[in-house]
Amino acid sequence: MSEKELRELKNALASTRMEGFEVTEQTEHDCIRLMSGKISVSNLVKEIIRRPSKAV
Repeated sequence: MSEKELRELKNALASTRMEGFEVTEQTEHDCIRLMSGKISVSNLVKEIIRRPSKAV
């Protein structure tokens, strides 16, 4: 992942936070893995579904 791509991701995540959505470190890590080609969308979705949900 290039510096430009990382900067663009950070900007997108900052915009998402400003809209009122929670962006966790895990979310950022997942985005980086996806953008770097280390995981496919379908495999990432499977991982996310298997993660324990947070109590609200």
